[in-house]
Amino acid sequence: MAEVDLNKRIKDFLRDAIQRVDRKDYDRALLTLREAEELDRENPVILYNIGICYSGMENHEEAAVYYKRILAMSGAFIDIIEVRKLLSFSLIMMEKFEEALTYLEQCVHIARQDTTALNMKGYCLEKKDRVDEAIGVYAEIVEIDPGNYNACNSLAYLMAIHGKDLNRAHYYAKKAVDARPEHPAYLDTLGMVYLKRKQPDMAKKYLKKALAAAPDSKEIKKHINELLKI
Repeated sequence: MAEVDLNKRIKDFLRDAIQRVDRKDYDRALLTLREAEELDRENPVILYNIGICYSGMENHEEAAVYYKRILAMSGAFIDIIEVRKLLSFSLIMMEKFEEALTYLEQCVHIARQDTTALNMKGYCLEKKDRVDEAIGVYAEIVEIDPGNYNACNSLAYLMAIHGKDLNRAHYYAKKAVDARPEHPAYLDTLGMVYLKRKQPDMAKKYLKKALAAAPDSKEIKKHINELLKI
């Protein structure tokens, strides 16, 4: 009877907490979940939702602790790929790119076409200055999902600033801008492609649009300064 009562209390705590998580009321959800954790410290659903709360509160260090606890369990009834991606995101936010790559490699080994994991992998490779590998990953994403405009933009930007295939860079940058004509990062990338192609008038056109859309962007201002030097 006591075990039945305990399970009911845990379910009640979880139901209340998950409703609060859905409303992004992370502080109060966390209070409820920590009470549930006191009753069952090895419950992966409780640990998962605590991790989600910490992620929502941008406390990535604590979130990572809970995601790692789940991964250390054997046979946890939780989507392990999703947990690895959430952990990888927390590690990226802490700039632990090499560690994040370890978990992302595990994700894509199992789910080769998981574009979210691939996007994070490309970002980590870029941050580690493994440019050719990052370009390869972004190219893989747009092959899987041609409508993934973030990947199109990232691919075009890396190829442009590192002097790779500028015609191909133009194709992907233009594709992203055509889909989202007011997106400042996409406009900035297309402007940089034109700058690298030695087409300053076109570079000016798109970089000005990018700055108008994001007037506080230091990166866009830096690119405009590059244009002014020319």
